Amino acid sequence: MTVAEQEVGSVSKVREIVGDLRAVRDAFAQFPSGVAVLAADIGGEKHALVASSFMVGVSLEPCLGAVAVQKSSETWDRIKEAGTLGVSVFGKGQGDLTRKLAGKDRAARFDEVPIEVGAGGAVFLEDAALWLECSIHDVTEAGDHWMVLLEVNKLGVGENEPLVWHGARFRELVAHEHAS
Repeated sequence: MTVAEQEVGSVSKVREIVGDLRAVRDAFAQFPSGVAVLAADIGGEKHALVASSFMVGVSLEPCLGAVAVQKSSETWDRIKEAGTLGVSVFGKGQGDLTRKLAGKDRAARFDEVPIEVGAGGAVFLEDAALWLECSIHDVTEAGDHWMVLLEVNKLGVGENEPLVWHGARFRELVAHEHAS
């Protein structure tokens, strides 16, 4: 069968998704991503927004990252006014911490969590794979989310490997040795 015949035939690798949000979620779960927390201390109160939609490398000059935030997020409404945001990319072994910081009990999110707070209020988690101190560069409407561009002002690289979100669960990277 030629490529043209495959495109015209009834068998297809893709299907309609209208009204099938479960199919969309299941399909998007096949894309592995890192997991990050955007965190800030505002007036002595710490806030955390956990996102698997965070990405780096949007631009090198200026240095930009991005995150998609649900419009219904109450935490975003609180931290979007912060002068600086700390972004910590979760590392290996931090799956439980990720769930805690995303939990409904806002008052307990940072209980017994080792953190560092920067001069501008950016909050960073210990043992993360990557730390970024960011300011909001731009916010654009994107369906039921806000697409937030973050300007990276400072960064640090940890020694921990990143935690990965794939197939609706946390996974860890495994190095494979290549045979010579």
